[in-house]
Amino acid sequence: MYPVRTFISHVQKNNCKGEAGYGSSAACRVFRSPATVSMKTIFLSECGITPDRDWLPALAELFRSNPADCEFVFAPGDYRLTGWQQRPLSLSNTVSLPVRNLGIVLENMKNIRIKGSGARLFCEGRMQPLTLLGCENISVEDFAIDWKKPMVAEGIVTAFSDSSVDLFIDPDVFPHTFEDGKLLFDIGGYSSEICGIMQFDANTRTVRRTTGDDFDLGAVLEALGDHVYRFAASHPDTAVGNIVVLRHNEREHAGIFAEKSRNLTFERIDFYSCGGLGCLCQFCDTLIFREVNFLPNRAAGRTVVSGRDDGMHITCCKGTVTVEGCSFLGLMDDPINVHSCCVPAAEWLDEKTVRCRYGHRDAHGFESWAEPGDEIVFIDRKCLAQLGTARAVSFLREDDKTFVLTLDQAVPDAIRAGNIAVDNISNTASFVCENNRLGSCRARGVLISTPKPVVIRNNWFESSGSAILVAGDANGWFESGECHDVEIEGNIFTDSCLSSMYQFCEGVISVCPVVPKPETDKPFHKNIRIHDNVFDSPDVPVLYGFSCDGLRFENNRIFKSPRAEKWHPGKAMIRLEYCRNAVVFGNIWEGPFSLERFSADPETCTFTTDETGQDK
Repeated sequence: MYPVRTFISHVQKNNCKGEAGYGSSAACRVFRSPATVSMKTIFLSECGITPDRDWLPALAELFRSNPADCEFVFAPGDYRLTGWQQRPLSLSNTVSLPVRNLGIVLENMKNIRIKGSGARLFCEGRMQPLTLLGCENISVEDFAIDWKKPMVAEGIVTAFSDSSVDLFIDPDVFPHTFEDGKLLFDIGGYSSEICGIMQFDANTRTVRRTTGDDFDLGAVLEALGDHVYRFAASHPDTAVGNIVVLRHNEREHAGIFAEKSRNLTFERIDFYSCGGLGCLCQFCDTLIFREVNFLPNRAAGRTVVSGRDDGMHITCCKGTVTVEGCSFLGLMDDPINVHSCCVPAAEWLDEKTVRCRYGHRDAHGFESWAEPGDEIVFIDRKCLAQLGTARAVSFLREDDKTFVLTLDQAVPDAIRAGNIAVDNISNTASFVCENNRLGSCRARGVLISTPKPVVIRNNWFESSGSAILVAGDANGWFESGECHDVEIEGNIFTDSCLSSMYQFCEGVISVCPVVPKPETDKPFHKNIRIHDNVFDSPDVPVLYGFSCDGLRFENNRIFKSPRAEKWHPGKAMIRLEYCRNAVVFGNIWEGPFSLERFSADPETCTFTTDETGQDK
């Protein structure tokens, strides 16, 4: 009767057959790739690129000499990776810097495969391990990326009182010093102070329930000896043995960064540490992440932490973004975020020309926010309604904060007179998220803001905030993109989901765009279908819907988990506001929930439901 799909673990794909082995003496062989492109195979060890050498300059020269139709094969081993070259790059949702420190760089390369053969890249200091600029048809596979001096630290609770918490910080795993009352972490030539804290339960290794961003430590009061430090704290909710993640340094570099590239595949890559966003792709076309994992390196003594910020951050991309068979645990921000970037209109120079000024301090300076022919939409910043569209004729970057956009037609006076933002909907992607394990990380699980089709299917969630956030705004984060077609099916939402409160976390699935003045007849999101999922809910809301047309919640099974008591401020398991044509029907509820099952404002919603025994 109940058609919930079982969770299917991802099966690794077989490598291509018939490739030359390592034992050959020839540096190059010719083989046929799956795309039938004749490619040259270069074994890097036969070109002097080995773990015991300063190999990055030689690799860069090899790339320059072989920019197309080539496979580069690393020998297994541990490679020292430094930020040996610098470039001025504007990274989305990342601290601005004059230059970034880059390791491996692929630029204007085509039909390339980089095979790691299990090589481990050990990065040093503040740097970006892999950068792809203006590339096409690139595959990167079989690597581990780590720092011997990791970019995030952990402490173990040894004791606590109403006014303090004592932490042991292993100096061999997380090198640090205590100087003049300050705890400083060594990340390879740099020292950095704590700027963020998250607590994980020692037994479950999930974010400790209800502590989320609310577990806070003050200054270090004293060093107690043997690398135990006493922190000021006010009535901390903790336990001896709990793991406290100590986020330090700034969000300055991504693990993998790609810009203005198309047809990229990242496969079988393990991230054990990172100094910013994990995989950041902006203004790209068609991306595949397969078995890309963000996990703690427990062999190196780390218990929970894997990265400083998001796992995969996809900004202003097009085509289809596919994430499958990936695993996430211990990230200090959302595992996956797919969105575009809208920009406030600052000044109309004439009826076809507008000067725009980026709205967020960490998302600006892009070289190609728009290209000729791109479809531009005008958005009312109060109700987020689309007011009209035009095509871009030219894009002129004035400085990091402003650009001038020329359009193919005159924009009506009524639009130009309003408080509007502009968005490039040509730079929006379809999204497929299947067979992933989204373990406990800080904040939410999957964030989506795109008008193209979205499928989130057969995933396992234990997100400490909302498992899925259908977001969008034009006033705060400026991560825009109204959703028109979203399918969420066959997923398992464990009782670790929504165990702490973060921004926008109104339900396990939270349809929560930031609409300052919502209008009932102008819903923001459309056609979100949530069906055939399993929720194990400890009396927390499973769905919040706001400003949506055609929201459907059907044939789901919701269990009452006994592992926690009610804590969330929500009063209903399903709550709707400013929703039209909603359907909540055919769901199976197991257990004694204390919350109301269904709540909707009849003045702002139209709906059909059997969750209260009434049809409306």
